Amino acid sequence: MYTQEAIDVLINRIGWSDLSSGLPFGLTPENKTANSGKKFNWYHSLVLVDNIYAAVPEVEMSESEFNNYLADVRNQAVSNVLTSIFDTHVDYDPLVDYSNIIINRSTLFDDSIGCSVAIKMIELFISTTRSNFNERSAKMSYQSLKVELEGARNDNGHFIAKGIVYKLEQSIKKAQKIIFPFKIIVNNGKAW
Repeated sequence: MYTQEAIDVLINRIGWSDLSSGLPFGLTPENKTANSGKKFNWYHSLVLVDNIYAAVPEVEMSESEFNNYLADVRNQAVSNVLTSIFDTHVDYDPLVDYSNIIINRSTLFDDSIGCSVAIKMIELFISTTRSNFNERSAKMSYQSLKVELEGARNDNGHFIAKGIVYKLEQSIKKAQKIIFPFKIIVNNGKAW
């Protein structure tokens, strides 16, 4: 269990960068808020708002609709990360309030949130039917985007390139190890 206050702390950790924005409008201050100083394009260089605007299904999306879309992506990423770290862990107790851990150790969640958003945006780029995005990204093939997501393995099954999905899995495991440390259980009181 965690409070809305703890969720809001995570939502505002990483923001959207309008550094290379070719948008016909600006981002809201809420979408640019990054209390950690990190931006989503730090997790993958393709996660730029102009790429996202060119890939969303609705052509000529209005300023408020697009800002709402970006806010929703960030909110969903935080929700998914909290579920992945807490709710699916074997030691998670739904009666315990984990809000203080989330607020005091918020940096634990940065990489998971950033990778989660990067994955969703690259999936958007892969699945978009917008022709203008395809023309802008002619150099990005479906296969190269899949490698960005999933990585690549050699014939022996070893990674030769680790994708964002791998990085997300590792960041979730890292957070879980810190939040739910391994407990040594002694079944027998007699050691000798």
